[in-house]
Amino acid sequence: MTQKIAVDLIVFDLDGTLADTLPDIAAAANFACRRLGLPEHPPEAIRGMIGGGERKLIERLVGPAHQDRVEECLQLYLEHYTRHNGELTRVYPGVPETLALVAGKKLAVLSNKLQPLTRQTLEAIDIARFFAAIRGGGANLPLKPAPDQLLALTADLGARTTRTLMVGDKIADIQAGRAAGVFAAAVAYGYGDLDSLTAASPDFLLARFAQLPDILAG
Repeated sequence: MTQKIAVDLIVFDLDGTLADTLPDIAAAANFACRRLGLPEHPPEAIRGMIGGGERKLIERLVGPAHQDRVEECLQLYLEHYTRHNGELTRVYPGVPETLALVAGKKLAVLSNKLQPLTRQTLEAIDIARFFAAIRGGGANLPLKPAPDQLLALTADLGARTTRTLMVGDKIADIQAGRAAGVFAAAVAYGYGDLDSLTAASPDFLLARFAQLPDILAG
C-alpha cells in the first residue's frame, strides 16, 4: 500500500466493516424463524445471507419453499432487532481509535440496513458521534451496489467524488464506489468473500481497520 490518496470525505459501510453485527442479526433472524415454525440457521450461514437490506436477508433466510412467509418473518425480525439492537454487536478492533485519528476528514456511514436501525446500531456501540451523516435504506433511493445514495451523500456533504473514499466489506460497496467515481477500499475481515472482493479490484485491501490512515495523504 504505497499509494496514498487525498480525500475530504470517507464513507463507511456498517455491518462487517465498522462492527460485527452478526450476533444480533442472527438472534433476530432465528427468533423470527422459531415463531413461524421455520428451520433456524447457524450464525455462519446467516453471515452469508447478509447484504442487500433486510428484505433480501429474510428472503434468503426462509428459502425458496417459504417465500409466502417473507412479510411476516420480516416484521418479526424487525421487531426483535429493534428491541435488542446493539446488545451483542461489537465494534471491530481499532475502529474508535482509527476514527478519532481520521476525524479531520468528513466521515459518514452508508448502510443498506434501514436508516433508523443504522443510527440505532451506531449509537448503541458509541461511535455515532464521529459521523457528519448517517444514511441507511428506506430513503426511496436504490441500495448499494447502485451509486445513487453515495452520490446523494457526497452532494449533501459538499464533497467531490474524486476526493471521496468508500470503505466496505462487500462487493456491493466496491461496485457502488466504482459507479460513483470515488476511491474504494475493501476490508478483508468482514462478511464478504475475500476472493470475490479481490476480483472486484478495489483500490485498497485492508487486513485491519487500523490500516486506514496508511492510505491517506495528509
